[in-house]
Amino acid sequence: MKTVLGFVVAIGALWAAQSSAQTPPGKPIVAIYQMDDVAQTGQADAFSRMIETSIAATNKFRIIERERLGKLVGEQARAKSGLVTTNRPGRVGGFEGADFLIYGSITNVSVSKKSDLGSSMLGSLFAPQGSTVSCSNAVATVSIDIKITDADTGEIRYVRRIDETQKSASACNGAAQVDTSLLLRSAADKIAGGLVTAIYPIQIASVQADGTYILNYGEGSVQPGATMSVFTKGEVFVDPATGEKLGNNETLLGLIRVTDVTARFSKALPVAGFATAAPIGAIVRGATPTDLQAFKRKSR
Repeated sequence: MKTVLGFVVAIGALWAAQSSAQTPPGKPIVAIYQMDDVAQTGQADAFSRMIETSIAATNKFRIIERERLGKLVGEQARAKSGLVTTNRPGRVGGFEGADFLIYGSITNVSVSKKSDLGSSMLGSLFAPQGSTVSCSNAVATVSIDIKITDADTGEIRYVRRIDETQKSASACNGAAQVDTSLLLRSAADKIAGGLVTAIYPIQIASVQADGTYILNYGEGSVQPGATMSVFTKGEVFVDPATGEKLGNNETLLGLIRVTDVTARFSKALPVAGFATAAPIGAIVRGATPTDLQAFKRKSR
């Protein structure tokens, strides 16, 4: 009996260890709460799964499985009717497990046809005499509205309209085809990147001896060749009445250009500014026209 009991305890301990390894503590939990298909594409579920995959790939968050999310939505409905209460103030009943909620809408999908005169003329050179060749490209655009909120406070942490466009290869005397799933996948990657950088900003993780900066983000959040601005955070502004953090005083140090992007980190080189090397922990964002213009004035 003791042997059997010991075996059961050992199996239980192993299961607990594996479960803990698969679900590392400390990472915020994200739920795709609602994805509307205003454009009637029939792709809302597929798009939700793409977003889940893109967010999981960042290795910064945990995702609530869609099956569990369905149960939580039911609990939330019952909470609103007064049948369920929450033991966490400020949070809607049924969503104790989620830190951030994603709402979205596929608002528009359009496909237009544009004539490719160059391909048409080239095709006509090899066509039978007297026949004409008509070539064209298909251009598809998908528009998505996205909002990410803090489940505790209801604060909007990220809101954006995303427009993705794809141009097909030229097709002659036939219909040009566009893979809309690629458009949705690209939009999903941007949503994941927006969530990540809204919660965890891109920062300088290391400064190499040759002056190369190592950034704490890689594929999906940083693009090779991108010009980015580097800031240091100064004084923190606090509301004296509530103690709420209002923001930071930031100083623009310089511009960097991304040279290499890996799965987990990126490398960049300074291109303007930087009287001294930027400190580890400095904030990095995409360079704005104002940032670029500031350094053009300094160079003059």
